[in-house]
Amino acid sequence: MHIFPDFLLFSHIFANFAPFKRIIMSEKFPYGYDVNAYIDKAFEQMKADFPWATREMIADNTNLGIEKMDGEYQYVSYHSQYDGTLKAYKEDVDCEEFLRRLASGRDWELNKANPVKESIDVEASNRCSGDWYLECYRIQKHQLGGYSAYVTAGNRSAGGSKTVFIPASFFKLPWEEFLDKYLDLATPGSFYVGRADLERDPRIKEFLGF
Repeated sequence: MHIFPDFLLFSHIFANFAPFKRIIMSEKFPYGYDVNAYIDKAFEQMKADFPWATREMIADNTNLGIEKMDGEYQYVSYHSQYDGTLKAYKEDVDCEEFLRRLASGRDWELNKANPVKESIDVEASNRCSGDWYLECYRIQKHQLGGYSAYVTAGNRSAGGSKTVFIPASFFKLPWEEFLDKYLDLATPGSFYVGRADLERDPRIKEFLGF
C-alpha cells in the first residue's frame, strides 16, 4: 500500500478529474466559445434546406451569443435596455437548440433574396376568425428554387402578411408525410387550411412536384 503526500494525492485526483470536466464542457459547447463557429454550423444546416441562403442572413440579424456569466460560459440573448445599452440574458438551452434558434425566423431574408416565380391559390375551409378575414393563401415557387406559403389576413383597421418557406427535406418524404409536416409548419393562426383543402385541388400536388 502506497501512502501519497497530500499534494501528490490532490494532483492525482485533479489530473483524473480534468479530462472529465473538459468532456462536460464540450458537450454543451462542442465548437468552443466563439459564437461565429456556431453561426457557421447553423448556416450549414440552413443552407441544406435553403440553398440560396447566405451566412449574413444569420450573422447580421441575430441577438444570440456566448458569454461568461458568474464564471461559466452560457448561451445568451441580448436585449436593448432603456438607456440604449444591450444586456445579456442566459438562455437555458443545449447546443442543438441554440443552433436551431440561430437559423430560425429567416423567412424575410430568404424571401428577399429569392423572388417568387409563380404561385397557386389555395381555397381555405375557414376564411374568417372573429372579425379577421383571410384575404389570401397561396403556395409560391421561387426563382432560385424552393417553395413557400404566403398568407395575408386583416380586419377593418389592421392586417398583415407572412411568408413561410418549406424546407427542402420535406420534399424527400411521401406526399402524405409531406402534408403532415407542411400543415404543422404553415397553418396560418386561427384560419384553417387542412389536408382536405390541399388534396381537393390536384394542381397543388403537381405544382409542388409530387
